[in-house]
Amino acid sequence: MLSGVPGTPQGVVWPADGAVRRLDWPTPQEPMPPKKPTRRTAPSPGDDTVRMRARFERLLMALVAVFSEHSLERVLQQLVDSARDVVGAKYAALGVLSADGASLAQFVTSGLSPDEQRAIGDLPSGHGLLGLVIREPGPIRTADINRHPARYGFPPHHPPMRSFLGVPIVGRERVFGNLYLTEKLGATEFDAEDEAIAVLLARQAAVAVENARLHDETARLLEQVQALQRQRDLFFAMMNHELRNALTGVYGWAERLVRPGGEPVSRAAREVFEAAERTITLLNNFLDLTRLDAGRVRPVWREVEAAAALQRSVAGLRPAADAKGVRFDTQVPAANVVLRTDAIRLEQILVNLLSNAVRHTPADSVVKIAIEQDGSEISFVVTDRGPGVPPELHQRIFEPFERFDPQSGLGTGLGLPVSHRLASVLGGRLTVASGGGQGARFTLSLPLAPREE
Repeated sequence: MLSGVPGTPQGVVWPADGAVRRLDWPTPQEPMPPKKPTRRTAPSPGDDTVRMRARFERLLMALVAVFSEHSLERVLQQLVDSARDVVGAKYAALGVLSADGASLAQFVTSGLSPDEQRAIGDLPSGHGLLGLVIREPGPIRTADINRHPARYGFPPHHPPMRSFLGVPIVGRERVFGNLYLTEKLGATEFDAEDEAIAVLLARQAAVAVENARLHDETARLLEQVQALQRQRDLFFAMMNHELRNALTGVYGWAERLVRPGGEPVSRAAREVFEAAERTITLLNNFLDLTRLDAGRVRPVWREVEAAAALQRSVAGLRPAADAKGVRFDTQVPAANVVLRTDAIRLEQILVNLLSNAVRHTPADSVVKIAIEQDGSEISFVVTDRGPGVPPELHQRIFEPFERFDPQSGLGTGLGLPVSHRLASVLGGRLTVASGGGQGARFTLSLPLAPREE
């Protein structure tokens, strides 16, 4: 409690604890000074410099982070995260244009939780402001998306957004993406400084994205080259294996011919002939394969009787089939079917198919052969009783030396790959169907007349 003391100076009071305190109020004779209005202090030039420097440092750090990535997906995500941080937005997104440039093929976001992304659903279709940035590649800035003339609306479960800033990402040849920012932090809208930073970031990002694409493309090409090298090495290893086996047989039986008291001449001569024939066939297939892959095989078109071509092919394989006890069951149409094709290449395909069937069919079994006509197309169908071809190998079966019968250790060699490519040259196709363990059915389908001569 304070109490006044008579005789003390004006403005001095005595508190109950005895301590003296000076109260600075004016005397009654002096008027109270007028109260000055408070004003907001404007930032000094030094404060603005510090803010700009801090923002510029964040921009440099963002660019360093973007250029440190090499994968395209990581570059896009780093770019959109950095843009949101430097510009100062609650949400950011980056849309990658499709090949036609009319829609978005990829959409990377920042600021949305996984649950929010799942709730929103599909990618934007490029309508509204997003589409406007695509159609008119230039910066677009608005304080309220909902009042912009080009607004399209938000899908269900989309978070509310008002302020918007969109800038294109332009490469050396064309616009390949757009950067979008929404919900400016600390202000009601994005300003010119935000737009300048977003444009600068987008320009630098274009270089980073192109570098990432080149990196991905280089990695893909390198992987393809390495795969081709592995295939080449495997191919030549298998070629070496097949040739060595064939020549070893020739050498072995020739040695018995010249050895006194060796094998009978008739048997040794037959074995030498068959081994030499296999070697020549392998070399011819190899040469055909290289020419086919180089596009240097040109068919010679002429009229061919389908049944006659099939009978000639069967006759060539009859000795090998008889030696194994394999019979041919041939079914041909009653009416003579004539097609215009390359007779030599047609019989080469049929011989390869029949040889493959005899090789994989068990002894004392049957290989079925049929000619079927369907409108302007004719099909040669060869069905064996071998182990069959699993569905996952139906395409690989036409690759050189592909092994599909682990029990027998036999592979396709070069006959099927050559036949598959020759069928395409003749304007047709060669396919395989199999239930696995129930034999394989190869179908050569050819047009009755070539589409182009």
